[in-house]
Amino acid sequence: MAERQDREQEYIFRNVQLFKNDTFGTGSYGAVCKAKCDQLLCAAKLLYPVLFQIAVPDPGKEHRHPFRRFETECAFLSRINHPNIVQYLGTYRDPDTNAPVLLMELMDESLTHFLESSPGDIPYHIQVNLSYDIAQALAFLHSNGIIHRDLSSNNVLLIAGTRAKVADFGMSKFRDINVSRLATMTTCPGTPAFMSPEALNEPPVYTEKLDNFSFGVLLVQTTTRQFPKPTDRFESVQIPAPRNPGRIVEAKVAIPELERRQAHLSLIEPTHPLLPIARHCLKDRDIERPSSQQLCQTLDALKRTPRYQESSQQDLHQMLLHQMLREKDEQLHVLSNQHLITEKDEQIQISEQQHQQLITEKDTQIQANRETIVQNNEQTTIKDQQLYTQANEIQTLQQDKATLQHEAEARERQLRRLNQELQSSEENTAVLQQAIDQRNREVTQLRQTLASKNEEIHDLSTRMHQVALQDEQATPMKPVTIESLPDARVGIRYGSSDVIGDKAYFSPYGSKTVNVFSNNQWHELPPCPNNYFTIVSVGDMLTTVGGSGTQRYSNKLYSYINNKWVEHFPPMPIGRWGPGAVYANSTLVVAGGSRDLKTLNTVEILNTGNMQWSIVSSLPLPSLLPSTTICGDYVYIHPQTGDAQEKYSVYKCSLRQLTQSPPSSAIWEKIAPLPIYWSSLDTINGHLLAVGGRDSNRDKTKDIYQYNETSWTVISQMSTPRSQCLTTALPGNKVMMVGGDRIGRKCETVTFK
Repeated sequence: MAERQDREQEYIFRNVQLFKNDTFGTGSYGAVCKAKCDQLLCAAKLLYPVLFQIAVPDPGKEHRHPFRRFETECAFLSRINHPNIVQYLGTYRDPDTNAPVLLMELMDESLTHFLESSPGDIPYHIQVNLSYDIAQALAFLHSNGIIHRDLSSNNVLLIAGTRAKVADFGMSKFRDINVSRLATMTTCPGTPAFMSPEALNEPPVYTEKLDNFSFGVLLVQTTTRQFPKPTDRFESVQIPAPRNPGRIVEAKVAIPELERRQAHLSLIEPTHPLLPIARHCLKDRDIERPSSQQLCQTLDALKRTPRYQESSQQDLHQMLLHQMLREKDEQLHVLSNQHLITEKDEQIQISEQQHQQLITEKDTQIQANRETIVQNNEQTTIKDQQLYTQANEIQTLQQDKATLQHEAEARERQLRRLNQELQSSEENTAVLQQAIDQRNREVTQLRQTLASKNEEIHDLSTRMHQVALQDEQATPMKPVTIESLPDARVGIRYGSSDVIGDKAYFSPYGSKTVNVFSNNQWHELPPCPNNYFTIVSVGDMLTTVGGSGTQRYSNKLYSYINNKWVEHFPPMPIGRWGPGAVYANSTLVVAGGSRDLKTLNTVEILNTGNMQWSIVSSLPLPSLLPSTTICGDYVYIHPQTGDAQEKYSVYKCSLRQLTQSPPSSAIWEKIAPLPIYWSSLDTINGHLLAVGGRDSNRDKTKDIYQYNETSWTVISQMSTPRSQCLTTALPGNKVMMVGGDRIGRKCETVTFK
């Protein structure tokens, strides 16, 4: 009784009968014959009895012992179950010899016999089907940590010439899937013509890609129907002696596998879809060969191509035609009886006519199919070329992936080393962190005390400044001289300006450049990343606020440091175009501007001490490009608006109210209205000035006004009427005027005393 037990099913045969004279094939170790297990016909593998008396070989050479190979094959087959692997039925003791017998499912023939006995080329779809079945078996074996090691056409068995199953696992070996290579054999474990270079070396070192190389040889054999006969592995070349370059010696150099098998490969048509797959499998380096899963995916894709479908359909038509011819032959054979010839002549003649008509119709159909096949073959050739190109791209990507994997492993080792170093310094870091926390608490307490003192000093300074300002503004300033300056590099209308030391900075609205006036000359700074921004001096740093850049309404601030623009300050909460901006007492005030084609009235401030933004209040009305200045402790804003009631307005608010009062527009106080509009506010020597603008008749004016706490008074005039010009205060009580509406580039200064 033969028995097989596993977790899924159990085979129990009550009667086993061996037909030793009915063999399928013999080898050096034994033979495979037909057997009958109960009513099931199957195959039985027997070893010659004399082989069981051979002594156990040296360690490391157990695979040479036939009994060990037989035990290995039984063990492997008992553990695996797959539709493309020959089904194991059990083991049985031959009552005549007491030798073990391996019982397997009965197959029709080997792939070798099928290829040798075929009268012509194997149909294309049969080639793909057989290759796909073998690849499926390899994918299953490799995913379970099994390497076959002896894959050849003799060990691939077929059913009806259409389905393939892998057999003969005497050379197979389990390995740990986490181990990348297997190096326990000392000789070649399989058929040399199907073996990869690494398996033919001494000692062999290989992975499951050994089977994928053998699969490539099978593809070539399937398409050519010829057994592989590669050339010698090495060729002799003459090279200079390593220690004596003047002497020539002979050395053996390995020949690439694709060159060794070129005669075999050249028999395949260049456009055959299996050719690039075979060439990919026959790479010398195992890392360059595809995995068994990739082979399954590629072959499965071929089964959906027009060439495969046409081959399958053509084979079906031929099979139907042969069947019809066989049926007609049988009818003719019956009618050949001499007693019925006379009576059936007319029927035979009619039948022959019908038969001829059927053949004619089939010929016509076959001719039409051939024309269709020719057309589809052209399309298939193009698609095959595309597949070949894609296969090369996939191979390149796989190589890149391997390179990146090596780099990633190196980075991981470096990261582990750095983590170890970091861990060793954590104790010292903890002690230092405690000391830093203690110092931070002390610094926080000192900052709170300092802030309290600063508020007291600020209040006193404000009161003193207000008293001094009242005294100064009691008497209007007097102009001394009016001086013309070199024309600006570009015409300026709208924009912003400020001064740092003896350098005056001007930026036209909408430009990325900042024009600098110094030593009676003009030059430009490098372009800022934004445009439509406002410039302001924050301490000794020239800074741009808002504008439009990578964001349509930018919230970024760029400072000009070391001859380049950098993001020194944090971005504003709200992005905007053309706001007003002033700076004093560690406070940057940003007011108004435009966003989403709507003019804003939002006011934000930045505390440059702690780098924190806050929204503090709202302007009484929205304004784009307001004229803004600081005079004393107050921020003054002249909105640019089309409102007839508000275009003469000027509002003021103290810095203290901005930083300490709740957000509200009520903190802004309207002072006496200007006699003109579109004027430019500026501060010189503690005096608030309004330069140029348009009167009620919309005419530009030369007048320069001074505010005396209750009204505006003309204290001087420019040489040229200006509106919407840029102004800034220079050292020496000078006010510099640049450009204006339709003024172009004309510049001048007015000096006061």
